Amino acid sequence: MKAILPLIAITLGTLVPELAYFSPAIRPLLMLLLLATFVHLDLHQVWQGFRPQALLIASSNIVIALGWYALLSPIDVSLGRLYFITAIAPTAAAAPAVIGLLRRNMEYVTVAVILTHLFVGLSVPLFSSWLFEGDRSANPLPMLQSIAVLFSVPLILAQLWNRLPEPWRSPMNWRQLSLYIWVILLTLASASANDFIRQEENLSTLAIAAIAVHALIICVVNFSLGRLLGQWLYQGRLDREVSQSLGHKNTMFTVWFILAFLKPSFALGPMFYIVFQNLYNAYQIMTANPKANP
Repeated sequence: MKAILPLIAITLGTLVPELAYFSPAIRPLLMLLLLATFVHLDLHQVWQGFRPQALLIASSNIVIALGWYALLSPIDVSLGRLYFITAIAPTAAAAPAVIGLLRRNMEYVTVAVILTHLFVGLSVPLFSSWLFEGDRSANPLPMLQSIAVLFSVPLILAQLWNRLPEPWRSPMNWRQLSLYIWVILLTLASASANDFIRQEENLSTLAIAAIAVHALIICVVNFSLGRLLGQWLYQGRLDREVSQSLGHKNTMFTVWFILAFLKPSFALGPMFYIVFQNLYNAYQIMTANPKANP
């Protein structure tokens, strides 16, 4: 059932674009989602799982996005921007959970989640002010400040929460809460993107279908490059982990960033990416353990 929740949420947002009225709630909901992730963060265990090569993986996430832009912008600047902002999304907070269901190294992917969010959070405002010149992203400083608050507040609150007495913490099911928040975020983001499409006469059905195809290409390339990098760096021992680190993305972060600072139509790329990455992850889980219920 969980595997089709993204499809249900995106469909609901598409059918009810009026939900875009609640799009200002995306930022606080994203912070709450990060809080639900950070409360499970064991910094000592994460440090033990750290490998120097993880820095290369986190850097590769940015290099791949810039590579797409360099390759496509001479042909079509808007296409290059779409590929960049879709591909640069950091590793999803749910990626360690997926790797856990595949019975692989969760600590490695957890390190990737932390490093990619750090790298992307610092680099996206700087690169977007350059690559999206002429859009709303003229000044990177407000973006850096906004992203700093987005990550630091949940991290601090998570540390405070974990210091509370055990009886106070036990009733809260953060994993279930994060699932509900994620579904709401997908619905609002889909509604916001669809609302923009309704108001933007230049976006035809063919153009939207083309964006979906481009998102599929990015998804396939990211997961495949991750497999190849894992085989090269770790002789195949961590190929699934590296693939998940590069392919399974926190697209809600880039959707929020796009809606806050860029042209809303770019949000369609990450939205379609969500569908494809979840279909692939559902396939991985079902084939790895047929009795599992993703």
